[in-house]
Amino acid sequence: MRVILAAATAAAALGMAAPVLAQTDAPSADGVYGNLGWSGTSIGDTMTQSITGRAGARFHQYVSVEGELTGGVDGDHYTYAPGATNQTDVRVKQKLAGAAYVVGFLPVTPHLDILARIGYGGSKYSVNPNGGTKYDVNENGIRYGVGAQYFVGGGNGLRVDYTREHLNDFTDASGFFPAGNEASVWSVSLVHKF
Repeated sequence: MRVILAAATAAAALGMAAPVLAQTDAPSADGVYGNLGWSGTSIGDTMTQSITGRAGARFHQYVSVEGELTGGVDGDHYTYAPGATNQTDVRVKQKLAGAAYVVGFLPVTPHLDILARIGYGGSKYSVNPNGGTKYDVNENGIRYGVGAQYFVGGGNGLRVDYTREHLNDFTDASGFFPAGNEASVWSVSLVHKF
């Protein structure tokens, strides 16, 4: 239900912005494209912030493949075992992430696409418990999500995404990584079709 709501919100936001933005000829449906923008990853009580770049190839108006690479720029803190004798402040930061996706597009207008994607990826997080040893956590798993993109002209546009990540195959020996085996990722990026 949250995924459907996220897609509807993204489409509505882009649709409302459409009359304000200058429109020129619609971009070609197929070809190579790139994205660059902000991503926020929520795991448990933390929200880390990153810069995400994507490159993809759209084979026709309905399907593409894309890869993404994310580098962390800001972390977050949470309280491990609040109220317990071993209560600890822990800083979490996403250091690096990468994934590959198959993307399906539903063209709504020549300028607006709704999209859904599924793929596989992995992440590395830095975990730093207060007074403890800083260490890395690696994970990988299935990713899937929805989004929308709107082109304003010259092959340039804006894209918003919501992605759900299943975090499997952890290497977390200490147990300080935030609880839960899923992450929610929100992204806003500039798009360019080459």
